[in-house]
Amino acid sequence: MRVLGGEREFVFRTRDLSQGGLFLFTRVGHLYPFEEGTALNIELYDYDQAVDFRAVVVRIVKDGSIEGERFPAGFGIKIVEIDEANRKRLDAVIARAQRGEPLY
Repeated sequence: MRVLGGEREFVFRTRDLSQGGLFLFTRVGHLYPFEEGTALNIELYDYDQAVDFRAVVVRIVKDGSIEGERFPAGFGIKIVEIDEANRKRLDAVIARAQRGEPLY
């Protein structure tokens, strides 16, 4: 997954993917310039194509926090803008994940 935030580009792994958002996790969350409300452009790779959408950071899990003791550190992301073609690709990715198929 590629995340464009401001003028920089970042690569993340994801979990908890849904039609409303996802979670970007990292062991080094303190290195990222994200705060609640940060707007992001997301490219979620799916084989040889990407699911593109705009999102916003709605939650931050920091190392050392109560939540960070039980869950990976990272960022809760809410999808705020996605077109119909990308929505269909996202739905296909979610369906494959629910069936336990590998995602690329």
